[in-house]
Amino acid sequence: MKYYSKKEAAAVLGLNPKTIERYLLTGKMKGAKMGSTWRISEDDINSFYEIMKQETAEQINSQKFVDAKEDESSNA
Repeated sequence: MKYYSKKEAAAVLGLNPKTIERYLLTGKMKGAKMGSTWRISEDDINSFYEIMKQETAEQINSQKFVDAKEDESSNA
């Protein structure tokens, strides 16, 4: 199994390493801290990506619902 540093994981996901660190510290992303170095498995990066993809889809669907309700109320 391959393991990534914060910087490498950030490059894979197109995020800032500080963002990755924040996600690790808050538990939004899984990883292991060994001394002062974080290691994130490829599986954990993929899981994080899938969770974020699902959250994004839910936000889009929720916004569509809000937009539809606003359209209904403005047409009434």
